[in-house]
Amino acid sequence: MSSRRCNLLTFRSIIPVLLLSIILISAGSQLMLIKVREDSMTPTLADGQWVVVLRGAGRIRLGDIAVFISPLDQELVVKRCVLNSDERPVIDHGWLITPWGRWYLTGSQWDRLDEEKNRPGGSLFMVGDNQFRSFDSRNYGYVPPESLIGRVLLRRNHG
Repeated sequence: MSSRRCNLLTFRSIIPVLLLSIILISAGSQLMLIKVREDSMTPTLADGQWVVVLRGAGRIRLGDIAVFISPLDQELVVKRCVLNSDERPVIDHGWLITPWGRWYLTGSQWDRLDEEKNRPGGSLFMVGDNQFRSFDSRNYGYVPPESLIGRVLLRRNHG
């Protein structure tokens, strides 16, 4: 491969990052760029993939992929929102059924979901698309509104 072609490929790979940086700077505090650091959202999002997040808990809707602060270790986490605090979960033979998928519940997870009645309004039930490799609301319950950061708008393939 000629050095000219190599430089061209490098330049082409930099353009999307530059454009994204310009958008983030011009949007100010409304947008943030984060790197996914887990494989719980594969195949939708991969470990190492960059995502643009629109800040604001009120912008998260059911079915959205969102970012929040983990109730366990205070790290940023990326999961899908499948229930809000006002909805009654639909459980069928140990599976939580939503329009965005089905998630298996162990006996203790089922009991926790059924018993968690005093959750604050605006809380969301967040799960990973890669359900058998995800530590999520099935393990720690609904995410309170003050822990919600925003929803994922754009994603850029890693690599």
